[in-house]
Amino acid sequence: MSKINSILGMALMLTMSLAAKANVVGTEYQNFAPTYSGLDFLTVESSETIKPCMCSLGLFFNYAKNTLTYSDSYYSSAPAQDLTGKRANDYLVGADLLLGMGITKNWDFGLNLPFVVTAQNQDPYGVSYFDKFGLTEIRAMTKYRFYGDDTGGWTVGLSGNVNTIDNNPFAGEKPGPTLNLQLMGDTTIASGTKLGLNIGYRKRSPGDRLVNPDTGLLPPFVPFKDSWIFSLALNERFQSIKSDLIAEFVGSSTGKLDESDSARTAQQAAELNLGLRHEFTKTVNMHGGLGTKFANAQASPDVRAYVGVYVQFGPICGQNSKSTEYPTAVVSNAPKGTSLETSLDMPVTAKNIEGYRWKIGSTPVMKCDEEENYSEEVPGNLTIQTDIGEIPDGGITLCALAKNDKGVWQPLNQPTIVRWVKAKPKPTALPVAVIKNYPIGESEQTELSIPVTAQNPSDYEAYRWKIGSTPTTSCYQEAGYSEELPGTELAIPTIKDIPDGGITMCAVAKNLGGQWQPFSQPTIVRWTKTSKIKIIQKNGYELFRLSAEVLFDFDKDNIRAGAQNDLHKIAKYLQQKPFKKVIIEGHTDSKGSDSYNLDLSQRRAQQVKKWLIKKYEFEESKFTPVGKGEKVPVATNDTDAGRQQNRRVEFKIYR
Repeated sequence: MSKINSILGMALMLTMSLAAKANVVGTEYQNFAPTYSGLDFLTVESSETIKPCMCSLGLFFNYAKNTLTYSDSYYSSAPAQDLTGKRANDYLVGADLLLGMGITKNWDFGLNLPFVVTAQNQDPYGVSYFDKFGLTEIRAMTKYRFYGDDTGGWTVGLSGNVNTIDNNPFAGEKPGPTLNLQLMGDTTIASGTKLGLNIGYRKRSPGDRLVNPDTGLLPPFVPFKDSWIFSLALNERFQSIKSDLIAEFVGSSTGKLDESDSARTAQQAAELNLGLRHEFTKTVNMHGGLGTKFANAQASPDVRAYVGVYVQFGPICGQNSKSTEYPTAVVSNAPKGTSLETSLDMPVTAKNIEGYRWKIGSTPVMKCDEEENYSEEVPGNLTIQTDIGEIPDGGITLCALAKNDKGVWQPLNQPTIVRWVKAKPKPTALPVAVIKNYPIGESEQTELSIPVTAQNPSDYEAYRWKIGSTPTTSCYQEAGYSEELPGTELAIPTIKDIPDGGITMCAVAKNLGGQWQPFSQPTIVRWTKTSKIKIIQKNGYELFRLSAEVLFDFDKDNIRAGAQNDLHKIAKYLQQKPFKKVIIEGHTDSKGSDSYNLDLSQRRAQQVKKWLIKKYEFEESKFTPVGKGEKVPVATNDTDAGRQQNRRVEFKIYR
């Protein structure tokens, strides 16, 4: 590879640079190395990992001016000259080939191969030269996320590199590998702004100090010692141009050494980079930017310019290793096997789903691979809701086709199919009343229409019921129960106000043989007074939704006085038990430009956060406002009713 007799100033950062990737990183000739993952930042690692079995391939080129080592006090005696503080007139063009792969949800691995492409230097010390150019080292890294998700968290990283430069004065003669242990974290704030922090320790295995073979003199530099490494990064998203502004500061410090000031200077680094990343597609993005030294530190150039590209591809393993040219619909909450269900609520989902089509009917006549009778396209975030009536003897079949975000449909000859048949009810010794459509858990609903049925409808004739305050209502005593009602007649109670102790409803059923469900075993449902806001349990968080029209005037971000009651109830709910964080998302309908809607939704989310913190003194760091604009509708934007549903503010609560 490249051969250096003494000071390979251009080799400076090689041992410092390991795939630690985020602090002082880069090849030994300079302080620059892109991450293998290409996620969030450039040379600073985020907590996000590459998705399982997905791969990232990157190629970067960078030009650096004046990176060679200089001395604060070096005096040459042959020939006699004072070289104090004098820097070389040098430049370098380097390249980095990067490959990363996701192993599990929170674990990935990467490899970086840095090269010298071309270089020129006029070393005033007269002790450095290049014999040839090529690969300078082999660097590998793995990291594991132990906390958080793709919006923020913490990872631990372990990396190592092997120097491939002969006669490298900064590594010493026959050096061992360099190891790096790092803690890497990030967080997302405001409208998607991301901040990153990396800190770690670099353990070196330097060789013996080299001697200039021409003069027999020792150079004024020593092999690098262990060091602390650190970096900061910022990523600011500009959605309108699908680009990110990325700013980074990277540095390292060895501390006090016994050797000269030159030895200390050679083992420090401090550099500031500023650039843009543009997404051409969801799998291809390009970087470009400039950098400069933050202080007079080794391998931090006067000027740096870089350009590079990342390409993501896969999956290459696991169940998804087969071709994924088209999506596959996933139908959940559908009856399976045998069922008496006739009113269905079945969300159809798929990875990156944009829309779907479906049809349902009698199994003997249903043909899922024929276009006839499929529904019109439905947005991917809407749910099938259908009443199919009585299940025929031959059973029911549901067919679904998904469309991904690239507009590709699941082929008609490979549909998703769910089938079920009519269940045979099990005989029961006594009838058991079943109360439907009643408030569950907590509710402010007062006018109720509550049908009472039995587990075996064919063995059901009549029922009796009563309702009242929970503290005073005893379902086990006959007093207070209604007169006998026909099984086809609904119970329609009206409650003027739910008392603080809550409401209890009791029911007993009578079968066709005239046998009553005993009062010792009644059917009981209870609910208590609460907010009008519905709590939706999601995987990992709780979700509230509030209409933007309740909170804000048209096209405004000031919270209306009439909205404070609903926000008060949310605040009281948050105070009931500890929470880790709350993401406040603002959403709009599709009217207006993308950029305007994104800005309006961000301002509204920010106002809600300010109100909650000011009124209830919550910890500000636990609230993150995010503007989503029109990108995440929950209903169609083609109707006034649908657009009204899309204008909303959502609270995602993580406990």
